[in-house]
Parts: sequence; structure tokens; C-alpha cells
Amino acid sequence: MALSTIGITGANGFLGGHLLRSALARGLRPIALIERGSSLAPIADLAGRYEPVEGDVCEPASVDAFVARCGAVFHLAGLNRYWARDRTRFHAVNVDGVRHVAEACLRHRVRVVHASSCITLGASDTPVPRDEDAPYNLAFDFAYAASKQAGEAEIEQAVQRGLPAVIVHPASAIGEQDFAPTPIGRPIADIARGWWPAYVAGGACFIDVHDLVRGLWLAMERGAVGRHYLLVGENLTNRQFMTLVAERAGVAPPRVRLPGPLLDAAGAASEWLADHVTHRPPRLTRSMARLIGKFLFFDGARAARELGFQAGPVAPAVERCLAWFRARPACGRAWEARWT
Repeated sequence: MALSTIGITGANGFLGGHLLRSALARGLRPIALIERGSSLAPIADLAGRYEPVEGDVCEPASVDAFVARCGAVFHLAGLNRYWARDRTRFHAVNVDGVRHVAEACLRHRVRVVHASSCITLGASDTPVPRDEDAPYNLAFDFAYAASKQAGEAEIEQAVQRGLPAVIVHPASAIGEQDFAPTPIGRPIADIARGWWPAYVAGGACFIDVHDLVRGLWLAMERGAVGRHYLLVGENLTNRQFMTLVAERAGVAPPRVRLPGPLLDAAGAASEWLADHVTHRPPRLTRSMARLIGKFLFFDGARAARELGFQAGPVAPAVERCLAWFRARPACGRAWEARWT
């Protein structure tokens, strides 16, 4: 495995940018697949220190040209949203794009770490952590989750044909350099502005992006072919997480619990308006509302046992994220223009 020629898809995204910086800190000169027309602002300060390859995971030829230059690949590119104006993009990027990467890596005999999602392991009605063997159990229309699950299947099928792939399931990553912002960076910015006076039931798993990057390297170096690994940090109820953010931001924590039926109605209305009127991403979607009350808690024992991975607390990452948004307030509002 030629770690000296590491390739990263989605290298100018949130996680990709952090991995790119980590590769440079290791003394490597990584090869970055940059989506044609996408912004280089998140990695502008790194210009000249990595090898850019312009392309698109939806185009097999550009993927093949990228992989042919790599000794190993981190596949991080994906459509990581709850809503898109064109829903077919979920399948094009998260399924077809994964297949193109898998086929190219198989053809060139390149090891790949595929970043999937915790959501493909389902959710629970009680705060009991799920592991890598937990089934997908979300019985409602959720394009992002379904496409990520289908993308995993593409990797698994390629493994059966000899692809040396490892699949990781990251928790919600938090930290600085959140330009987009991410689906978790957006609510952090909103909570810091005092826009979320109420909390919702359920909970989720969070991880410091620096810990997640370390987990990606461990998966590349130590992960067993065909094996799934949860890269997780802290399991927190939604109230615990929202209170943590509010306290670090110096605003009042949420004290009122919103009822589920109200959120269901609000999600449906918000998504309808986004689809038919504003064409901008809604603050709440039907799939988000249907996850309310459920627990996306996960157990990282396998990664600890087999990779030697263990994450630290998430509070420092929240503080860095808040400092980033304070210094660059436009980033906290960026979804209004970019998430379409």
C-alpha cells in the first residue's frame, strides 16, 4: 500500500479538507479529486502543496484518471444533506459515484477506505447504542440514508470481486473550517445565535473532526478488508448537545421540549415550501422530523479493539467550531446561498 500517493475524493469538503491537512502534516503530497466548479476556499491556503485533479465522481473516466495516480484512496465525496432540489443527485453521487470509485480501485488494485454514515445502521427508540451489525430500520422516505446504504452495497459487492476496501461509519463530525456549513455545523450556528430556544427528543452521536481524521488513517493502515468500523465519539441526547452548544456560546440553553406531531407538520410544510416556492434548503425536512424522538447512539468497541481507535470529548470541537463561526459569520449563513 503506497501511502506516499494518497488520493482523497471530496478533498475540499469539511472532512476532506481536514484529511488533506493531516496528510500534509505527515509529509505526504496527496492527490485531491476536486469536483469541477466547486469552491477551493476551504483549502485555498494549501495551494501548491497537493496535486489537484479536476473531475467528478459521476464521470467514470475522470475517476479512473484520478485513481490511476493513487496508491490508496480515501473516498469521502458524497451528497451529505437532508434535502436537494434535484433528488436524483443523491443516487448519482452516493451510489453511482461510489460504484465508479470502486470499479476504478478494483481495476488499478488500489486500497480504498469508503466513508459511509452511521445512519445506515438505523436508529433506536431507546438510548441503547447500535453497532456495525445493526440493521437499517428507517421505514420512511429518506433519500440521503437510502443512497448511503446503497453505496455501501456497491463497495461490498466489489469486495467480493477482490477490492481491498474498508468501510467506516463516521458520527457527526464537528470542528473548525466548516465552510458549507455541514448538516451539524448549521444547527450549531443557529443555536449560538439563540434561534433554538426549545429542544427535541432523542439523541445522536458526535465526534471531533480531528479524532475522525485519526480514525480514517487507522482504518487505512489497520482495517480488515470488507470490515465495517464505527468511528464515534460521544452519545448525547439532543437536549444535552443543544445545552452544551448554548453554554459554550453564552446563550440561554433550551428549556422547552417541542412535541413530535408539531415537528412532523412543520417538516412537511417546510419541505413543501422548499420544493415548490423558495427552492432553498428548509430548516426542517420530513425525514428530519421523523427522526425526532429516536436515538442515533452508536458503539465504537470494534474500532477500539481492532484499530486502536478511541475518540476524546466533543466539547473542544464545539468550541473550535463556534470560534470559527464567530470569526467568519458569513460561513454560518452560507447554506442560504449554497445548499441548493
